Amino acid sequence: MIVGVSSVTIAAPRPYRASLWGWVVVGWLAAILTNSVAAQSTVPETDSASSRLFPSQTSNDDNVIAQLTDRLADVERKLQRREAIDLQDADTAKRKFVVRPFGRVHIDAGTFHQDDANKTAVGDANNGVNIRRARLGVEGEGFDNFFYRLDVDFVTFDSSTDTRPVIFDAYLDVQHLPGLGNLRVGHFREPFSLERLDSSNDQPFLERSAAVNTLAPFRNIGLMAFDWNAEETMTWSYGVFDEATNEFGEDNRDRTGLAGTGRVTWLPFINDDGSRLIQVGASYSYRKLGMTNREFASRPEINLKEGALSTPSFVDTGLLQVHDYHIAGLEMSSVLGPLSFQGEYVALTGVQSDNQSLFLQGGYLEVMYWLTGERRNFNRTQGRYGSVTPKRAFWIDDQGDGRRCFGGAWELTGRVSWFDLDHGSLHGGRMTNLTCGLNWNYAVRSRVMLNYIHSFLDRDSVNSNTDIFAMRLQYAF
Repeated sequence: MIVGVSSVTIAAPRPYRASLWGWVVVGWLAAILTNSVAAQSTVPETDSASSRLFPSQTSNDDNVIAQLTDRLADVERKLQRREAIDLQDADTAKRKFVVRPFGRVHIDAGTFHQDDANKTAVGDANNGVNIRRARLGVEGEGFDNFFYRLDVDFVTFDSSTDTRPVIFDAYLDVQHLPGLGNLRVGHFREPFSLERLDSSNDQPFLERSAAVNTLAPFRNIGLMAFDWNAEETMTWSYGVFDEATNEFGEDNRDRTGLAGTGRVTWLPFINDDGSRLIQVGASYSYRKLGMTNREFASRPEINLKEGALSTPSFVDTGLLQVHDYHIAGLEMSSVLGPLSFQGEYVALTGVQSDNQSLFLQGGYLEVMYWLTGERRNFNRTQGRYGSVTPKRAFWIDDQGDGRRCFGGAWELTGRVSWFDLDHGSLHGGRMTNLTCGLNWNYAVRSRVMLNYIHSFLDRDSVNSNTDIFAMRLQYAF
């Protein structure tokens, strides 16, 4: 009994010790696992053993992004330096005048077929070829508020000195002035008539209509203010001019004249791209003459003017004695895509020295159509039309079997104009011209023009007719 009890008593503690050691082992393993997890949570993924052995895609993307960010910052620094240099260059350029050369050459040819009555009334009109215009000039901006233009013609003779070359434009604009808008001073066109202000490079016919070309004032020395509204639907211009100067700006000191001239235009309708518009305008000029002798005469809308080739005047008032007179003009035009219309009426009124009233008048109506789809471009801040750019410029293609010519813009034109210099005891004659034309613009402002003109003349109660075929080769830059 005693032995059995003793053996039971001795064997009982063994399971207790085994269990105790088991808990110790479990606790030790738990501590190891807890430390391992804590260590992994504090070590970056890139520093782990697996990351070092097998780099993740996220790690590569971060490096690429960092490199691109550095490159972008470097590009931005370079752009900032470039912008600073450009601003400095622009500021320097504002203190200088830009110089842009320009020029034009117009070569005309014409043939006349007069009936006997016309030859008796005006004389023989000679056929011929001559250079109508040959001009060179420069223009440009400067000091952020100035614009200048100088234009010299090498063909036209000065009527006062019989010399050439002669100055046509020589003026300076001061822009953005408070109250006035823009101010022009020098020798330039007075603000009168749409056709008068359009450049000869852009007009659809060889010459301006007879009435506008004769009655509307042209270039003179003066001072003019001009501006437009914020919507660019209205323009206005007005100025004071030395009426004594001729077209070339030369002042005849034996007379002192003064003129005030103004023009206003309005676009009652225009769409966004300017392909459809309606334009109206009005002009007025009062002219106080220093020298009372004045003559009004006109050719039949062609001008071969060199020496013996000079086209004779078909209507002519002769010298008139008049101290002052008024000129008024109305204008309208419309663009409907490639189709456009334009018309003007101009009248001159005054009193001659013998108290005889003076009233001269005329006008025109013309239509133009671009066969190749171009359209006229209206300059909304200047109130006139500008150049037309052909959709396809002229070019020559050589495909091996011969050269082929393509491109250019084609325009059909038609005009009726009239000019009346008969009034009371004045018998200067009445002239009506019917003109049709075809223009090929092979480049901007460079073209070949064909005009057929039939001129009806009623002078001293004698009716006569003339057929004129004319051509122009024009180059401008």
